[in-house]
Amino acid sequence: MKHFIKNIIYKLTDRVLFIHKVYAAKDVLKRLKYHGENVSINQPSFISGSDSITLGDNVVINSFSHFWGEGGITIGNNCMIASHCAITSVTHNTKAQLFNQENIGKPIVIGDNVWIGAHAMILPGVTIGNNVIIGAGTLVNKDLPSNAVYIGTPVKKLHDLDQFTS
Repeated sequence: MKHFIKNIIYKLTDRVLFIHKVYAAKDVLKRLKYHGENVSINQPSFISGSDSITLGDNVVINSFSHFWGEGGITIGNNCMIASHCAITSVTHNTKAQLFNQENIGKPIVIGDNVWIGAHAMILPGVTIGNNVIIGAGTLVNKDLPSNAVYIGTPVKKLHDLDQFTS
């Protein structure tokens, strides 16, 4: 009997957590500067500065991703962001006497049809072109032109993508 009651409590707890996660995702979407149609933010994820973040249509942000949007983040249409990615548009001022005294915001722009692999990190001030694949674990610290695959830490171009046909 004790085991039976324990199972019911676990099942109810799981249901409450699921409902909480759904409401949390909807609440985040409401607070974004703008979001297009068919946007999915899988929880748990961390998003700060949501009023400076713009998401296009058909954007998927997977679990455990972290966004610091205070400097501005714009993500185009048809983008996939894998789990455990970090996208930060703010950094600390390295010229300040104490590094934590001042933050500097630099906007990030991510084009259309971009796939960012798991555990990638996008640093402040970066622009990523259209039709770009960023490999898992990549550190993006500079602008990336369109139509290519990028990997590594720091990022480097692996190869161009073939022209897309429809």
